[in-house]
Amino acid sequence: MNSFLIYLFESSVSFTIIYIFYELFLKRDTWFKFNRYFLLFGLFFSFLIPMLDFSVSESMVNSQNQFVFTEYFYVSSVVKTVESNVTKTIIQPNVIVPFYLLFVSFFLIRLFYQLIQLFKTINANEIINYKNYKIVLLDNNSSPFSFFNYIFINKDDYGSPDNSRKLPKVFGTGRDGSNELLLHEIIHAQQKHSFDIILIEFILVLQWFNPFIYRYRQAFKEIHEYLADRGVLEANNDKYAYQKLILDQVEKSFNVCLASQFNYSLTKKRIKMMTRINSGKLSKIKFLLVFPLIAIMLMAFTINTSTERTKSKNQLYFQSQINSTSIPSIFPVKKDAGVEISSGYGMRMHPTKKVEMMHNAVDIKAPKGTPVFATADGIIRKVEQHFKQGEGYGKYIIIDHEGGYSTLYSQLSEYNTTEGKEVKRGDIIGFVGQTGLSIGPHLHYEVMKDGKNVNPEDYF
Repeated sequence: MNSFLIYLFESSVSFTIIYIFYELFLKRDTWFKFNRYFLLFGLFFSFLIPMLDFSVSESMVNSQNQFVFTEYFYVSSVVKTVESNVTKTIIQPNVIVPFYLLFVSFFLIRLFYQLIQLFKTINANEIINYKNYKIVLLDNNSSPFSFFNYIFINKDDYGSPDNSRKLPKVFGTGRDGSNELLLHEIIHAQQKHSFDIILIEFILVLQWFNPFIYRYRQAFKEIHEYLADRGVLEANNDKYAYQKLILDQVEKSFNVCLASQFNYSLTKKRIKMMTRINSGKLSKIKFLLVFPLIAIMLMAFTINTSTERTKSKNQLYFQSQINSTSIPSIFPVKKDAGVEISSGYGMRMHPTKKVEMMHNAVDIKAPKGTPVFATADGIIRKVEQHFKQGEGYGKYIIIDHEGGYSTLYSQLSEYNTTEGKEVKRGDIIGFVGQTGLSIGPHLHYEVMKDGKNVNPEDYF
């Protein structure tokens, strides 16, 4: 469950970084199409990047087929630390996840309710077909808006009764600016702005806790308005008349979150952007900053899961060339029916103490008396004789192996070896039991490299 919460955290951070980059470097430029595509890319990128798993280490094979290892990027350790802290912060995922899903349900129901209301509006009003568009004539005094190929416009804004059943072939200044109003919404429909809005609304359902996702949505709506305004001015270059038309529409407000509307609170921004001189070619240099941004984010969000695993596998391969039986490399019990890993390596809720804590081992559930094997050649360092039933590890064995490795086998019911004895991989050293702090028979198995615990599952 923690992995799901970490995914949400990573995607949220990615959305935030993309938006801040847009706010700092791109928002004030007039390259509206590029800005729209950049924000769209940011949506897909932020949604997918936590799922990616790239290896950032390099292993080259020379003419003698020997591995030459390179250094690992420092950023991997940074991200790993952040994820570890996030995991530790999430003390009760069983409480947080239902709370998160409750709000997801609320926002999802709200989204579908808005869609239903929109379709009710379509069915309740007169519709005129024009080319690939459906013009919905509204009785209420509202500003025009569009949703995919549906264009909603007040009957008075559309035109007089004499010409309300036809559209002019050439858009220009019509009755009360009606042609510009209609053209503005047609441009929204032509450029598929509703696709952006629906996409961001669905992502908002999942990212409702991220305050920047709401700013992200507003950025989309601003760009849509700038693009539609530009399209109108290209057809009719009467900038001042069009600005007056926008101001006249301020009094009409029909707030449809899923629609591309003619009029928003950003009216002042739109007029200011119309008067701004187009960004020069030198401003395109800023676009080059996108590439290092994406590269850094790829390293930060994909290195963390692959680096340690790749490093572990490379070390395992390298050392196995020296002596394949001297490092842990087999499952410590026979994989019969009823044998399974009941608890893996990493943060977990302790089954008896009921607190979140690090589990530096794998617990292998198996029937009492199941033979336990040495997972590599080595020397028995410790056979615990002074244990207390029901406390700590119970009966346990520690074996030292070559290459700085050692393994621990605890919760044993009986021993089949003695301290100082040399064992081979596969030798039976004891039997599964329940002699320590435990809720059932199992083997607690740890692997250490240079005195530090590593994930035993990398050595099966």
